[in-house]
Amino acid sequence: MTIQETPPLQGVRVIDFATGIAGPHAGLLLAHHGADVIKVEPPEGDWSRRLGISVNEQSPFSTYYNRGKRSLALDLKHPRGRELALQLIHDADIVIESFRPGVMKRLGLDPARLREQRPELIFLSVSGFGQEGPLAQLPATDTVIQGYAGIMSLNRDALGTPQRFPMILVDVVSGLYAAQAVMAAYIRKLRFGQGASIDCSLMQSALALQAPALVKHQFERGHPTVMYVPLGVLATRDGFLSISVNRDKHFIDFCNAMERPELATDARFCHLQGRIAHELELMNIIRAEFVLRSTEEWCDRLQAAEILHARIRSHDEVLADAELVRNGGIDWIEQTAVDSALPIPNIPGGPRATDYGQLRCAPAIGEHSLPILRALGVDDSEQRALIEKGIAATPVHGTRK
Repeated sequence: MTIQETPPLQGVRVIDFATGIAGPHAGLLLAHHGADVIKVEPPEGDWSRRLGISVNEQSPFSTYYNRGKRSLALDLKHPRGRELALQLIHDADIVIESFRPGVMKRLGLDPARLREQRPELIFLSVSGFGQEGPLAQLPATDTVIQGYAGIMSLNRDALGTPQRFPMILVDVVSGLYAAQAVMAAYIRKLRFGQGASIDCSLMQSALALQAPALVKHQFERGHPTVMYVPLGVLATRDGFLSISVNRDKHFIDFCNAMERPELATDARFCHLQGRIAHELELMNIIRAEFVLRSTEEWCDRLQAAEILHARIRSHDEVLADAELVRNGGIDWIEQTAVDSALPIPNIPGGPRATDYGQLRCAPAIGEHSLPILRALGVDDSEQRALIEKGIAATPVHGTRK
């Protein structure tokens, strides 16, 4: 989508109570497609602002997942805070929350109550283990779900010890599943006038993410095999390569690139099933060959043979790739209160990060509190009183220029 095109969610109002990563990611994706997303966070800010290294109430996570949103800092534990939240929801199309199950009901903001008054409302709840069941009240993080859902069993070190994928994998994919569910629900609302209560759990998202692996496990009946051989990471003389060689024809070309054509006619390796059956033998031969030459030489050979491969690059190398900026893969954004520009990968489909206008940066805590409160009919005197009492908040470190 170019900047001149009308965003598909233009005019859609989203009230985003979510904290952390998964729920805010869903909100970001809706904002990306033009929705007006109001992030309602506590006066001290969403806890993701202090996740890892943080600078002036912004962390790597908050600066990315809160882009495109307006921030209203509001204490929902206070009756007046809840009243204002209800006013916001009254004009909203979509509500997002990620509290532990039962919290929104105690606040009087649960989907049953809200949708009784407004059946067309779309209400998204993001949780660890779902809204009901014996695990519903258990605290959950990305790391917990990676282990409980079996994802870590797919990622083992040389000793066979399960390892965490070193990124917030489950949270990110949960946000993706949540956003697509909300968008589908919004289409249903437009077509049929029906709202929805959506339960998106990290656990269910983790299962959906690894669906092929779970089905494959059942197919194999406890005797796991690789998909094809050779596949994976190979050490070279000065680095690492990732290769993917599936078809028999490609294996012949691969062997020629290695200057080992006899492997392609070896009865053990000439067909896919044989290569799978003799994976260890074949991979040991290939590894011994690859450490003899440099990464650059192997890339040249594999490219000439049209073999799928990639040099394994560090994040420094990726971010130094000017082509990624030229083709729209990444934009560098100046984030208010952070000293240097930040690399923002662009979301496929829709505008680039540089096209977000005034909302291209993540907001400071309560950066938009005053104009949002004013739009709700709160006069200047009450605004000051709300801030003095800690029911609402405005930025400590100022707003963007």
